[in-house]
Amino acid sequence: MRSNSKKAWLAALLVLASGISACLTLTPIRAIYRVNLTPLQQGDDYQVDNADDGIVFVKEGLRLKVRHLQDGELNAHYPDESNPFTYRGEVDPALGHVPPRFTVFQVLLNNPTFDKVLMQPERVFLKTDRGKILHPYQLTRAEARGDVRNFETYWLSRGVQSGNMQKLYLERMGVLRGAVYHRDSFVFKGNSYRGMLIFDPLEPGTGQVTLFIADFVLDFGIYDTPGSQVDLEFTFAVRGEVIEPVAEMAQAF
Repeated sequence: MRSNSKKAWLAALLVLASGISACLTLTPIRAIYRVNLTPLQQGDDYQVDNADDGIVFVKEGLRLKVRHLQDGELNAHYPDESNPFTYRGEVDPALGHVPPRFTVFQVLLNNPTFDKVLMQPERVFLKTDRGKILHPYQLTRAEARGDVRNFETYWLSRGVQSGNMQKLYLERMGVLRGAVYHRDSFVFKGNSYRGMLIFDPLEPGTGQVTLFIADFVLDFGIYDTPGSQVDLEFTFAVRGEVIEPVAEMAQAF
């Protein structure tokens, strides 16, 4: 009787050990560098959306919302290899953790009021409290007009020699084409528009950033000449930290 009980106990222990081993195998243990951006107090024309930490510029019913997208959210939305926004769990051996590939903001513009408005992504920049100014990546070399910050150059420089890599490159560019905030995207009355602004990753130690949108056009004259324009600012506190493997393993269970 005692022998059978001992055998049952050993069998249960083996099952538990097997389960833990499988969990560790299916959930790679990696340290990640997580960046959190929290909205700071804005001016009278701005609101903070506490539901998703977005900042909203409001004018006569028009709403332009800016929010930071973390790597975890991007990985959940783009789970396969065609994800062009993150390293998808790839550890940098020199750092010992998974770094951010980019800094990504989503812009949502809803226009129930004005005849036609325009946000110009080429007039956008990100300024850090360390004095660095970042400009968003353009989609193609032609759009970038000589600036190396474009996704065509970025992904081609990482190798597309094989047929599989060429296919993956085209898939990534397709994802980007459908996601970025495009130039000359007029938003007419009653319509809305959504797109991403994508910058280089923030330097470690950055404590605050401000996204500047210059010359946001509220109306147009004859021949689409810009009329009233405003400059917008969206300021966030930044916290970057390495999340150690132990924490990730605990989350996996």
